Amino acid sequence: MNAAAATLTPAAGDAFPALKISGAWSIRAGFPEAAAIAAAITATPAAKKTPPPAAAPAPAATETVLPLDASGLERYDSSLPAFLLELHRQLEPLGIRPASENLPPDLAGLLKLALAHADNDGNGRADIEEFTGDDAASTAAAARRRAGDAAREAALRATLTYRLGAWALASARAWNAALEFTGRVAGAFANFCRGRARVRMRECGLLIQDCGADALPIIALVSSLTGLILAYLGVLQMRQVGAVTMVPGAVALSMLREMGVLMTGVILCGRTATAYAAQLATMNVSEETAALRVLGISPYEYLVLPRFFALFLMTPLLTLYANLCGIAGGLLVVAPMGIPLEQGVEMTLRVIKMPSVAAGLIKAFVFAILIAWSGCFRGMNAGKSSQAVGDATTSAAVLGITLLVIADAVFAVLFDVIHFF
Repeated sequence: MNAAAATLTPAAGDAFPALKISGAWSIRAGFPEAAAIAAAITATPAAKKTPPPAAAPAPAATETVLPLDASGLERYDSSLPAFLLELHRQLEPLGIRPASENLPPDLAGLLKLALAHADNDGNGRADIEEFTGDDAASTAAAARRRAGDAAREAALRATLTYRLGAWALASARAWNAALEFTGRVAGAFANFCRGRARVRMRECGLLIQDCGADALPIIALVSSLTGLILAYLGVLQMRQVGAVTMVPGAVALSMLREMGVLMTGVILCGRTATAYAAQLATMNVSEETAALRVLGISPYEYLVLPRFFALFLMTPLLTLYANLCGIAGGLLVVAPMGIPLEQGVEMTLRVIKMPSVAAGLIKAFVFAILIAWSGCFRGMNAGKSSQAVGDATTSAAVLGITLLVIADAVFAVLFDVIHFF
């Protein structure tokens, strides 16, 4: 591999010589000085006959083109565009312009962009001199200028207006992504209803087992302890008025309407929504979702819909299971306090009514959609790095629990307004 070289090729008569660029251009290996090449060009007879630009009636009439020959160029990095740009600046006062027609297309385009940037930015000269090392003072000036620009940028970012604008833009992008995801899921469900969606029912079975049967132990533990805690709190208060027998009914009512479905939703957010987010985000990293699109398969039909179906089917059943475990936990507390088990069961059955059970189940269906939405949304919109997978997993749990609490508050107000007791 030959070293970088820029040599003048003599031309016949008074024609302008050509500049031949050859070899492998690299910053590490070094490259010719643009100032030396410019001095050699100005010393040629053709350059001496070129009239100064100020004496000409129009710039186009006095501009002389320096032919460039890149046939011997082997490879190059950013050193060659920097050399050509500095050469252009050295020859520009003499009315000489290096021709870029014979350069490789990518190099010619890069040089054109650099010249346009240098013309629009008064800092271009100092930047080139800093790169080529022609002028130490200009290098220091460029460093000071960049430090001043960074300080101004930091001061701008610290202002309240900038922060509000950045927050508004980030919120707009987040809402746009959320609405787009919701629309795509709705479109996939519409295709499923028309029998045109590609959904793997076998995967639905595996997902049902994962979010349903595999979650029974943790739901039983948390729900029974929740019922136990509610019973202890109820006993402490009811004992003061001699109404300890009302504790089993109060625990049952709390579990049916609020705590059973809410604790189930929180567990599914921490267990299932995070798993969905991690799975889909990992698929984004490994380009599996992109491969599905290339094959003409919608990831929303193939990956997202089965997860929605699994949670939509299993969350109400898990809620009923959590209600039973919570009620049982409450009965275990009141039984040693002089209340026979038969009486506790009777008081529990007395307060259990269909509206209370239906309220919990209605919430369960809505919570299932919110949990699946939060997990799949974060997973499908995750970045393509390991950190992005972790961020998607964490944000799925936070978003899911937040949506559950908001929805539960809305249901509490709504049920009170319509007297759904």
